[in-house]
Amino acid sequence: MARAEIIGKDAARAAALASIAEAERKFTQNLDALVRDIDDHIKALTPVNTGQAVRNYIWSVGQPNGIVYDAIDNGPPGPTNSMSLGSEPRRGPNEAAAARSLGTLGLAVNPFTVIYLTNLSPDIEGLELGLLPGPPLRSRSPSGMFGITAAYFNSLIASKGMLR
Repeated sequence: MARAEIIGKDAARAAALASIAEAERKFTQNLDALVRDIDDHIKALTPVNTGQAVRNYIWSVGQPNGIVYDAIDNGPPGPTNSMSLGSEPRRGPNEAAAARSLGTLGLAVNPFTVIYLTNLSPDIEGLELGLLPGPPLRSRSPSGMFGITAAYFNSLIASKGMLR
């Protein structure tokens, strides 16, 4: 009976495992960058008055966040409706507090877990729908934040993939 032997099978196996490990490393790195970019993008579109809406962008793993956080009051909000997005006085500390949830994701440990971004601020729905603030003031994000962010990043992923 003829017998076939694969020469170099251990080297081929090692090369395959190294290739899989490299793809997983790249995926984890790109996923981390994607989550941070989504976080920056959605917050940049969110108008800030009290700071509560931007303070409640919370990232979590395994299950959505169920806590509503109070805004960090670092002084008067100022005439936010006449300010450009990003220049509001209460934006910085509230964005920074929300950004701490990024550190809880542990993507390097398991990049294949379910990741949630939640916002339970009482005003988030009105802001997303462009209904807030009400008259006589005008909405500073009339097209919302979530829909624009989701469409933008879904198109990027579709065109570039996750392993580039």
